Amino acid sequence: MNHAADPCFDVIVVGSGAAGLTAALTAADNGLSVVVLEADNLMGGATALSEGMIWVPNNDEARNLPDAPDPDEEAEAAAAYLRANAGNHVDQARLRSYIAGAPAALSFVAQAAGLHFKLNRYSRDYYPDAPGATVGRRALNPLPVTMRSMDRALFARIRPPLGTMMLFGGLSIASQDAPDYLSILLSPKAALRVARHVAYYALDRIGGWPRGTRLANGNGIVARLAQAIVARQGQIRTGWAVSSLTLHNGKVIGVAGPQGRLLARVGVILATGGLNASRAARTDLLGAAPHVAIPAAVNVMTLAHLVGPAGAEIVTSVSQPVLWAPASVVPPSLARSGPWPHFGDRAKPGVICVAPDGKRFANEAQVYHDFVPAMMAATADAANGPHCWIIADHRSLRRYGLGPIGPVPVRLGPYIRCGYLKCGRTPEDLARAIDVPADVLAQTVARFNALAQAGKDTDFGRGDSPYDRSNGDPGDGPNPTLGPLQSGPFYAIRMVPGDIGGFVGVATDDRARVLTSAGVPVGGLWAAGSAATPLTGGTYPAAGLTIGQAMTFGYLAALDAVDRTTQRQAAEWYLSRGSVTICSRGAALSSAVRPGE
Repeated sequence: MNHAADPCFDVIVVGSGAAGLTAALTAADNGLSVVVLEADNLMGGATALSEGMIWVPNNDEARNLPDAPDPDEEAEAAAAYLRANAGNHVDQARLRSYIAGAPAALSFVAQAAGLHFKLNRYSRDYYPDAPGATVGRRALNPLPVTMRSMDRALFARIRPPLGTMMLFGGLSIASQDAPDYLSILLSPKAALRVARHVAYYALDRIGGWPRGTRLANGNGIVARLAQAIVARQGQIRTGWAVSSLTLHNGKVIGVAGPQGRLLARVGVILATGGLNASRAARTDLLGAAPHVAIPAAVNVMTLAHLVGPAGAEIVTSVSQPVLWAPASVVPPSLARSGPWPHFGDRAKPGVICVAPDGKRFANEAQVYHDFVPAMMAATADAANGPHCWIIADHRSLRRYGLGPIGPVPVRLGPYIRCGYLKCGRTPEDLARAIDVPADVLAQTVARFNALAQAGKDTDFGRGDSPYDRSNGDPGDGPNPTLGPLQSGPFYAIRMVPGDIGGFVGVATDDRARVLTSAGVPVGGLWAAGSAATPLTGGTYPAAGLTIGQAMTFGYLAALDAVDRTTQRQAAEWYLSRGSVTICSRGAALSSAVRPGE
């Protein structure tokens, strides 16, 4: 018996972040019918909340630099760098596929979606002493995009950035804009550029837009890709949770959920938030200790439950289960509320981090993914769970900002009154405000000040690495990341473990096909983004590597799906059980085929 209510598509994509949208656009651009399914009511996932940086060796802009290396040499150097940091977790075939495919994926989204990136000449690979490391050649930032031409209903379904990354509740701030906002009182040119942004935003709000249409960072990536998919007749369905894969003779032929059942003639591309997107799976991974997930985990089906019936392998042999970042939570009483990942502020002069005992415990300027495990190890027995305090003196806070709090002229009063920013006239006063031993904190500050004056942190090596120094203040000497805490008042923000993505996912090959534990591809199933185990197996050696892999393997997964269609020479083809048509263009799913069969 046929059930005519079950629609068919060539490709079903589960998840609407960079991986899923790139995959859907690639398939649609090659003539396949596509639907993107997003469990949340808003699309974009973690990508929409991110800075949007991507890591692409041999990108066109880098290859045109006057001192550009030979492309083959650069490819080998990039591979050597990832191998050096990931050790035996690296799959050599996937590594080669990524380095070869990333430039092509970048060129494709530029051509198909008008999505352009700019090389970040100041971004360095995180471990500069590792073989193959380089500066300013591989990481790119998305350029801001203007979306006034976008369908308003589609625009309204894009997840807004974190409240801490917007002004006035809707003005997005691009990474490239930050210097202008930080120097608005010092540079007339910077002030003029900021004024233009504000004026553009005001016109948007007058025009009835729910927020500014000049989108930045990962939000711009999501908007451009979504607009291009819809322009190619692709569908994006939000509020559509997938609870199971539909199987036939061991092959994935569709999905099912509370909203119904959909069939895929070619297959399904998983591009979900991965194992740690589910609250239940995250608790299994990380325990119940206080923890900030960016974005927040939701009540969705765990990845293991979803792919288990298909025989897919979940890879758990990773050095860390998630991509760690120290985080604080801005209270909802403030306009810029929500979680805030502390990336670069820890490295600024006049800033230290202390445990509940009032002592420093690590190099504050080190890579954020490494800082959190150090925090958890040092504060594992803390009464309120692992946490620490990031502390700054008045001069540092007003010059550089701290967390979501910008420098002058941002007002500090609202942050202090709600309790997010603790304040004390002296280090001892601050210690009492944050409940750490006053005499110990005073000694810690005095010790750090002496090290800062000497320009050498002999306790934890802060500022020894070029990566550390790149996040400091180049105009501050003798070490750009070391500066004393001298001018009161003194301020503190409580930081806890947080993460910006997961490292536990399904096993895939160099074409993003999902594999069984025996290494055999599961028919009709691909995975990219956080749904797939990353190349580096729990390490994070470069800015933009997460979204770089997501877009690249989403692109490669869709190309493989296109190849399958071509190989079958099937603009229209059939999946059959005996004499019953299961799915064809214009035909429906047989009611005899159940999820999990």
